[in-house]
Amino acid sequence: MKVVQLLLAVIVTKQCCGLEIPLDGEHGLAISLLDIFSSARDIAAGLVQSQGNQLTADYFFRYTTNAVLSFPSQAIVAVVSALCSAILREDAIQPRPNAIPDVEDVAIQLRTPCNIRSYPVKELLRIVDDPDFDINKKVVIASSGWLTNANRSNDVLDGIGKAYHCRGDTNFLGIDVGRYIQTLYTWSSLNTNRIGEILATALVDFVEVVPLENIHLMGHSLGAQIMGTTARHFTRLTGRQIPRVTGFDPAGPCFDYGEIQTTLSASDAAFVDIIHSNTGVAGQSEPTAHADFFVNGRFPIQNGCDDSVCSHQRSWQYYMESVYPGNEYNFLARRCTSLLRLDQGRCVGDEYPMGIATPIGLQGLFILNVNPTEPYGMNATESYTSPNSECGVCVPTVQSFGDHVWDKFCGSLRNNSERS
Repeated sequence: MKVVQLLLAVIVTKQCCGLEIPLDGEHGLAISLLDIFSSARDIAAGLVQSQGNQLTADYFFRYTTNAVLSFPSQAIVAVVSALCSAILREDAIQPRPNAIPDVEDVAIQLRTPCNIRSYPVKELLRIVDDPDFDINKKVVIASSGWLTNANRSNDVLDGIGKAYHCRGDTNFLGIDVGRYIQTLYTWSSLNTNRIGEILATALVDFVEVVPLENIHLMGHSLGAQIMGTTARHFTRLTGRQIPRVTGFDPAGPCFDYGEIQTTLSASDAAFVDIIHSNTGVAGQSEPTAHADFFVNGRFPIQNGCDDSVCSHQRSWQYYMESVYPGNEYNFLARRCTSLLRLDQGRCVGDEYPMGIATPIGLQGLFILNVNPTEPYGMNATESYTSPNSECGVCVPTVQSFGDHVWDKFCGSLRNNSERS
């Protein structure tokens, strides 16, 4: 392992930069990860210097990825996160012009069982006049994470949207940020700030018509960070707080404790709850919400998963299961008095539901175990509704409007008005 650690320093500094950066550990060749992490800023400065202050995102990504290819997943993330923050401190990542979020390109989707209709975020109020929007219902605005696109198959928005459609008491909106979180991770993390500001500005007018108390923001990975920024900026603009923000394994790299980017935290909204499922790898490692739920403790791999990708996804899948009628109390979590007790599995506090039924105002650390397959919630009862059920899907119907008759098919993404 020590040879591999030394290779990290060699690859990052010499191969990609051609410079001698001070990376000496206290024991010569016995260089430790701590030595490397503490030198991240020097590495960043070397990268910047070697490129004449024109370090591109692609260049940074290519070499840092190669540098840590042989490290275990947690070490990979730790090194990349340290380098990411160091690069951001140097203010040296040069974005491509089309990688900077433009309000003209950000849209909000009104998702129903049978249709997805997009509205420019700057015209968010138009959604209120949509025949499928019910102003008397609650409003969920959701965002998926890195390398996703709302206009393509999107497991997060499709899955959680279907669950809310099954309940039938919520307007489900998805934010479409297109290419802006499909670029280099470091730049995508920066884009969360701009996207959050754009959405927050749109919400200022929106809540003049839709009651603020009906708004619930949620997001997965980088999407959770987008919603945290949205809530913070909304408060700066209005002096009011978003009632609830739910984070599904908020992105850790560049955001975790001590990093330069601001992570989703309790100060962002009146109530913030986080479901942690890939702690310390793709997801953040520290509790920052009012209520932090650590599924299977702070181990990074979930029961039933073999890798971090699967584990990172489980966070929103657990929440999705809880949304279906009859599943609200599938995930009972036990309160812990400290992280030490949580890590030791010595939590003996009261139990509270994780997911849609989490009590507003709940505070503390919570731990729970889950099943390897659905129902994931270990407290599921006979009233369990499977996410694979037909509940929430589009039911083909024939609608008559005067002389105009058309079929409304499941999964259609076309505006009904275009078919009339």
